[in-house]
Amino acid sequence: MPRSLTADIKLAAAAIALSSLIGAAPALADTSEWAAFDFLVRDTLIHHQNATNHVRIFAKNPHEGDYLAIIPSLARGVEDYTEQYQSTMTSRLVEAGYRVVLVQPRGIGKSGGDLTPENMTMSAFAHDLKASFDGLGITKIHLVGHAFGNRLSRTFATLFPDYVDGLVLLASGGNFKLSEEQRRCLAGSFNLKLSDDDRLEALACAFFAEGNDASVWLGGWYPKLGEAQSFAATMINGDFFKRAGGKPFMVIQAAEDFIAPPDKAGKVLKSELGNQVTYVEVPNAGHALSSEQPDKIADYIVNYLR
Repeated sequence: MPRSLTADIKLAAAAIALSSLIGAAPALADTSEWAAFDFLVRDTLIHHQNATNHVRIFAKNPHEGDYLAIIPSLARGVEDYTEQYQSTMTSRLVEAGYRVVLVQPRGIGKSGGDLTPENMTMSAFAHDLKASFDGLGITKIHLVGHAFGNRLSRTFATLFPDYVDGLVLLASGGNFKLSEEQRRCLAGSFNLKLSDDDRLEALACAFFAEGNDASVWLGGWYPKLGEAQSFAATMINGDFFKRAGGKPFMVIQAAEDFIAPPDKAGKVLKSELGNQVTYVEVPNAGHALSSEQPDKIADYIVNYLR
């Protein structure tokens, strides 16, 4: 069946093409210095079938508050939503009363499992989330999905709608052909063999609004995971998850997203799905908006879900 490629699927395809160029996954940093970890109330491994997910819950009170999970972008981990990557999202959401659940994708740190691309599907990644929630006794949860995570969140909502209380999408992509410049910037971002200066130029072009610090994303890339996610993304028909199982959702669109610009991404989704979508734009932010405008994003999430 022919399938159209969205902007974030093409980003995934770039990761596959460059998988032979990028190096080993980085070692995880000591988390003790990041403010979000002052709120850590549970740190556990969830074993399910032939996979393991490292899951951490952050809360002011481990027994109170709605659960909320943040699903990371392609080839990246959940630390993106902590101060380690200049993001206050986890801390701000905890301060607002949520119990924030960060499920580390397989292939990062203590999380493990098969990452053979041909064996991985969006359903398999969604089942990793479900198994993690089930292992924690969570039956209702809000999902915040970033880039690839937006696709996975909508797939999860389609497969397991009874679990999803609320849904928010960041950098949700669109259905259009990438320009030569967009492809060049993406390719440079993923190529860890380039010099830091060259990669910074590519990262700034692809992921960050003008003037924002792209160096924060020089690290934190996990190529084997990205390759598996890429394959899974290209093997699913976007119409399957597009409507997120009918769940209403908010699209937080970065106003300066070079990879998924408003007129080709978020605004199109709003136009197609109408009242199902609440649409907002965040200025001075690109595809890496969680590290650029985390406070504004947290405010939008809290106001929408309440």
